[in-house]
Amino acid sequence: MCRRPGTSPWPRFGSAALHPWAHINDSNESPPMSSPPRIRVALVGCGRIAHVHAGYLRGIPEVEFIGACDLNPQARETFTGRWQVPTFTNVEELVAAAQPQMVHLLTPPSTHPRMTIELLEAGLDVLVEKPMCLTVDEADTMIAAARRTGRLLTVDHNRWFDPVMQRARQLLASGELGDLVSVDIFAGAAAGESELPTPDHWKAELPGGLLFDLAPHPAYLMHGLAGAARDVQIAHRLDPNGRVSELRATVDGERALGTLSISSLTRPFTNTVTIYASKATATVNLNNMTLVVRRTRQVPKLIGKVLPNLDEAAQLVRATAVNGFEFILGRQRFYPGMGLHFQQLYRALVAGEPLPVTAEDGRDAVGLLQKLWEGAGVAMTDRVEQVA
Repeated sequence: MCRRPGTSPWPRFGSAALHPWAHINDSNESPPMSSPPRIRVALVGCGRIAHVHAGYLRGIPEVEFIGACDLNPQARETFTGRWQVPTFTNVEELVAAAQPQMVHLLTPPSTHPRMTIELLEAGLDVLVEKPMCLTVDEADTMIAAARRTGRLLTVDHNRWFDPVMQRARQLLASGELGDLVSVDIFAGAAAGESELPTPDHWKAELPGGLLFDLAPHPAYLMHGLAGAARDVQIAHRLDPNGRVSELRATVDGERALGTLSISSLTRPFTNTVTIYASKATATVNLNNMTLVVRRTRQVPKLIGKVLPNLDEAAQLVRATAVNGFEFILGRQRFYPGMGLHFQQLYRALVAGEPLPVTAEDGRDAVGLLQKLWEGAGVAMTDRVEQVA
């Protein structure tokens, strides 16, 4: 069955000894409803995705968004101009001047282990952008640092929280779809995503090519649905430069079998998740934000050739109308799952509840990702920074 990611093995937010700010409203007097606890949050990195993080953080009552840092002066200037918060050259300046309680680490994946450990040891709690890191060994080192310091470590698995994905998970968890049988995930790259923005862009250092930036999404979705991968079989194609251009995998998960496809060549590019279960099949289109459920119907054979088409068409029409209405109202935004993830995360932190994504969830997704890429002949350790 579909599950909410598990709880952390180290003390959660809500422990006054480790996170006194989680109870900053504790007093003899009840605080006004308009003044909830606010967590001081900063960003490490001012690139494109930082603007998405900032936009969502600004709308969360539990968060006080206080600043960011980046080595690039142009990125800092652009970020400050848009969000009207101070920016700093490095983490040391950010911590000393802004005094954040939690940071979102938005730097290239190869830097995640070193920088996460430095932040944890500085007494900060950390959300790491996907992927958590490049290898399971790195993830273990990061988790060990979080346990040692008593700080929180979590990962942004944003598509797990997309509205259509949450509805599909709820249908599975409720039993409406029946028992999970298998999962099929197709992740395609949009036109231009398989090319470097600039020759010196950090994505040039990704193992096996640019598809690695896309691959964490299907990896954590597959793990979340099918469970830990007991066996993975890979077929792949390389482009003339030796980079992965197409990858197909069969996954033997603890809860279900799965097939996973990552493609740079198919057009139009597609991002879908199909959940096959014993009563019904649900297909999520993550590009169009639609969910279509197909059920067995006890009707005469000729009617059965028409009725399912009408039902699926009606579902698509309803979803299109809702999406159009949300767009008109200005509520249709990029990366909707990111906003919903952050809302759940910060509400959980203030309430002392289990995290929506734990460091172990991040580690397990990295484990599948590593199997996929190493199965395609990519040496992951070639891109790994050495962490003392």
